[in-house]
Amino acid sequence: MVNRSRGHLPGGGDEPPAPVAGQSTQRLPVLVAVALGVAVVVAVVWWLLPAEAVLAPWWTQVLGWPAILLVRSDLVQRALGGGRLDNRVWLRVALGGTLFALVLAPTGMGFLFPLYAVLVASVHLQWTGPGAWRASVTVTVLLSALLQLLVVRGLLPTLLPGTAGVMVMGTAVVASVAVAVNIALLAREREAGAAALERERRAHHAELLHAATHDALTGQLNRTGFQQAYDEMTGEQELAVLYVDLDRFKAVNDEHGHAAGDRLLRLATQRLTAHLRPGDRVARLGGDEFAVLVAGADRPVVAALARRAAAALEEPFDLGCAVVRISASIGVAHRDDCADGREDVSLEQVLHAADGDMYRVKALRSRRREGGGLTTTS
Repeated sequence: MVNRSRGHLPGGGDEPPAPVAGQSTQRLPVLVAVALGVAVVVAVVWWLLPAEAVLAPWWTQVLGWPAILLVRSDLVQRALGGGRLDNRVWLRVALGGTLFALVLAPTGMGFLFPLYAVLVASVHLQWTGPGAWRASVTVTVLLSALLQLLVVRGLLPTLLPGTAGVMVMGTAVVASVAVAVNIALLAREREAGAAALERERRAHHAELLHAATHDALTGQLNRTGFQQAYDEMTGEQELAVLYVDLDRFKAVNDEHGHAAGDRLLRLATQRLTAHLRPGDRVARLGGDEFAVLVAGADRPVVAALARRAAAALEEPFDLGCAVVRISASIGVAHRDDCADGREDVSLEQVLHAADGDMYRVKALRSRRREGGGLTTTS
C-alpha cells in the first residue's frame, strides 16, 4: 500500500510519498502553459462577446482560471502543505474554494459555486483521505452563504435574481455536500481495504520470514535462524554452543513409524527448551540433532545446563502408540576456545568444536555401556 497519509516513506524518511491512483503528476511548467492557453481563450471570448452580455471585467477571468489550474498542481499543494499533501487541509481547501468563488461571482453565476466546490472536495479527499470532508463541507457552506448574502445586498451581480437564485444556490449546496460526504465514505472504504491488504501482506511476509528461519516440524530455529541468532549475540563476552544428539532415535523411528518419530522430536524439543534459560536459543540442525546457543553464562552454568538437558531427555516419552526412553549425547564448545588468537569466530567453527565434543561423549557412553543419559563434560 502506498503510504500517502503522512507523506513519509515506509522506512521512516521524510521524502514525499508516491502519487496515489488518480493523483496529479503534472509538472509545473506544463500547467503554466495550460494556464496561459486558458487565459488567451478567455480573453478572446470576452473580446468577442457583446458588451451587454459581459457582467464582469475580462481580467477577472483571465487571471482567475489560470490561477485555479496552478493551484490544482500537487507541487503547489505540497508547498502550501509544508511538503505534504495531508497538512494544512483547511488552508488548502479554503484557497481552492475562494478562487472558484472569485471567478464565478463577478459573472453572475455564483449560484453554481457549490458544484465547483465539489471538484475541490474530490481532489483533496483523494490527496488527503476521508479526513478532508469536514473542511470541504464547511468551506462550501460558508462561501455559498457569503456569496448569496452579497447578491441579496446587491454587491454582486446574478443571472438568477430573487427567490430563484436562493433556491438554486440551496439545492446546489445540498447536492455538493451530499456528493462530498459520499466521496469521503468511498475514500474511507478504499483506505480500509488498502489497510486490510497491507495487514495481509505483512502477515504473509512474517509467515515467509518465519518459514525461512524456523524448522517446520518443531517450530524452533533452523540453521539460517541459528546463524542470525549467533550474529545478534556476537557482542556477548561469554558465548557457548551445546550440540545435542538424540540416542536411539532411529530405533524408535524404525519400530513405531515416522509419525511417532516426528512426535518424539517435538516432545524432545519442548522438554529441552523447558530446561533452558529464557534467552537461550534452540535450533534443529537436521534429523535428530539440535544446537543450543547460550549467551552471557560462565562455564559452570553452561555445564549445568547441559546436565539438566541430558537428564530431562532421559525421562520417558509418551508417543500415544508407545512409551519410549531415549538419551542424549551433548557436546559443549565455548567461543573463546575456538578463537585461536582471532577476534572473529564463525558459528561453523563453534559448531564443529561442539560436534567433536559430542562424539567424544558418545564414545565414552559406548565404552561404559550405559543405557541412560550421560553427564556431559564441563
